[in-house]
Amino acid sequence: MKDVNIQYYVEGEDEKKLLEVLKNKLKVIKPGKVLKLNVVTKRISDAVLRTLKNGTIVVLVFDTDTKDLDILEQNIKKLKEYRFISSVITIPQVPNLEGELIHSCNIKRITELLNSRSKSEFKSDLIHVSNLDSKLTEHGFDIKLFWNQQPKPPYHQILNEAYKIKIER
Repeated sequence: MKDVNIQYYVEGEDEKKLLEVLKNKLKVIKPGKVLKLNVVTKRISDAVLRTLKNGTIVVLVFDTDTKDLDILEQNIKKLKEYRFISSVITIPQVPNLEGELIHSCNIKRITELLNSRSKSEFKSDLIHVSNLDSKLTEHGFDIKLFWNQQPKPPYHQILNEAYKIKIER
């Protein structure tokens, strides 16, 4: 069977770090290349599309804590029309990465995950922590609970297709 190319587009460095850990250390999502590109606020350029190999599966990971969907919808439409892409998988984070981590770990506040002093320091701590996999495990991270929520309006019409890339054990 031919290798499948998966291209993940994530909003920020914190999501990029988390996806690298989820695919390489915890092995709970399918392997693929992870690039930072906020598909809610930035249009996908033709130059970006030209870098994709034939048959690539594109996975869009994005927060749902903003109200404007125009650019996101344009990006999804453009990707679905591009001939080299075999499918587009959408993963809305409800309402954002921190909310997903609270939902899927045994924590009440996001600062508990990495012993961060504040919510604002959490993102920086996440990017710089060297043992994120053990911190997630320590706090009972459950891939079945991560990315399993359907977003509220105006994002409710965008399917959460995270099940397509999860490797559940």
